[in-house]
Amino acid sequence: MSGPRVLERFWEMGADAGWTGIEDAVAAAEQLVGKPIRVREESFLADEPVCGFVATLEHQHLVMISPTPSPTFRAFVIGHELGHVLHGHQESAPQAAAIRALIPDLPQYKVERALARGLFENEYERQAELFADRLAQLIRGHRERPSPFRGVFG
Repeated sequence: MSGPRVLERFWEMGADAGWTGIEDAVAAAEQLVGKPIRVREESFLADEPVCGFVATLEHQHLVMISPTPSPTFRAFVIGHELGHVLHGHQESAPQAAAIRALIPDLPQYKVERALARGLFENEYERQAELFADRLAQLIRGHRERPSPFRGVFG
């Protein structure tokens, strides 16, 4: 399964299962892409201009996020990176090439999303941000108690 069908199926799964946390979405995405998605907090990102990025490796997608005390913000960043994975942005050579041209000494595993959160003129970033917004809304809609998302995102 690929392309728009993956996204369509992802949203169907979320609505049917009534996801109440980001972990539910990560598990569904793993099932759809056919390989593990590992989420790790990385302290080196605390001093970087990005909140997170995804490195697509042969046997897994590795989502690295900046440490944060906010579970709401953590979930949103993970959702943004899941958007990149499910949209298939890792398959775009021009994205990686543009970053490589700007920062030639950046290690390859950092290249794919090294500038991700700051480049909102980039269509990939707009797609990932809209994906994260929609995912936050879906999760919030299935919670019985008020979500911290309401205080931050309305």
